[in-house]
Amino acid sequence: MGNRTATKTGGRAATTGTIDGDFALAVGVGNRTPPTGWQWRLLTDVARLETGHTPSRKHPEYWDGEIPWVGIRDATGNHGRIIHNTEQRVTQAGIENSSARLLPKHTVCLSRTASVGYVIVMGRPMATSQDFVNWICDPDALDYRYLKYVLLAEKNAFSRFAHGTTHQTIYFPEVKAFHVCAPDVDGQRAIADILSALDDKIEQNRRTAQTLERLARAIFRAWFVDFEPVKAKAEGATSFPSMPQEVFDALPTRFVDSAIGPVPEGWEVKAVSEVFDVNPTRSLRKGESAPYLDMKSMPTNGHAPDSWIERPFGSGMRFINGDTLVARITPCLENGKTAFVDFLDDGQIAWGSTEYIVLRPKPPLPPIFAYCLARTTEFRDHAIQNMTGTSGRQRVAPSAMEHFHLAHPPEKIGVAFGETVSPMFDAIRAAMSESRKLEELRDFLLPKIMTGTIKFPEDKAVAVEAV
Repeated sequence: MGNRTATKTGGRAATTGTIDGDFALAVGVGNRTPPTGWQWRLLTDVARLETGHTPSRKHPEYWDGEIPWVGIRDATGNHGRIIHNTEQRVTQAGIENSSARLLPKHTVCLSRTASVGYVIVMGRPMATSQDFVNWICDPDALDYRYLKYVLLAEKNAFSRFAHGTTHQTIYFPEVKAFHVCAPDVDGQRAIADILSALDDKIEQNRRTAQTLERLARAIFRAWFVDFEPVKAKAEGATSFPSMPQEVFDALPTRFVDSAIGPVPEGWEVKAVSEVFDVNPTRSLRKGESAPYLDMKSMPTNGHAPDSWIERPFGSGMRFINGDTLVARITPCLENGKTAFVDFLDDGQIAWGSTEYIVLRPKPPLPPIFAYCLARTTEFRDHAIQNMTGTSGRQRVAPSAMEHFHLAHPPEKIGVAFGETVSPMFDAIRAAMSESRKLEELRDFLLPKIMTGTIKFPEDKAVAVEAV
């Protein structure tokens, strides 16, 4: 399967102990009897083990190049996905002057320290930090997709493979002793084909949701930040894409000076505190179970959070559908962590971290108005410029957010914006709801597949073995 002598992992030899996983992975040969036709195999016999490195940040010439470099945030934000881009990139000089390795497309990566157990697959050649262990699978012996699903299925087992009190780490003696239980490669492909079909639909829904969300924000910017419809009308246009004709007809053709620069005639400049309720009061009794959203789950590339859990209410920010959550702590604010709440049941109250601020527009502005404003560079820059506190733990106070000024439109325009973008968010909600159901189905199937309870014949029809 290629020259494995080029592997650079270093460190101690594989442990001789055994630690069972839950389904199809173990340190040492697992004690679980393999299903008929399956066998335990040393992972390094069917996949080349690689690690990564961080080029020196004292050398700026090693960074901002063309080579994607996978860090922990790339893994936590894309768990279970194939990734094609990363937050940071390195140069060829960075690779050549460090222990970082340029790894090929379809390399399977597992975070092994700090945030243990996140799994991604490279969609193109990339390097990783030392926080990962990586496998380049022999296509004749191990389907890379099958390995990805094994690692995803074993999410609860990684804590048994790891050591440490403050920071859990899976060390190389355990990694080098990883054994995987698998059928032959044709059986692996049949399994991976079925599970990948679910993931492909989930990914399609995610891309659709992101496209619609970006379109809604683009419309907001055109109408309320750049005032493109007013400029177009002043230049003689008789209509504007995305804007209802009767709304366009009512637009002015002149701008007037204001504290924030030229704004359309008839529009008012107002502070956020005048048009939004900031951190509005919600009734939630202490100890009452409610959906909880932590900062890790706050999205950066879309409006919907990655996940949330049920837990008893203690103290924190409370919110309902229609609210916008904005991160107020570095680096979450700088990364644009913002959520529009539309994932709760009707009348449900949720809660979470005190490290975000809750915004709710006052009628007649539509709820989505606050989210689109919060995602503008102007709003985020204002928040960043008003952060206070010690380095690395700076925050922006709600009062500073309240002092941001915006051009407040006449009622007819604000209402029309809500009517224009609401169908987009309806479609986003439908796509995300379908994805959650598909994820539940996949997570239900994974342990049954990895223990051979559900088998896939050659025609890939699903057969359930009686147990």
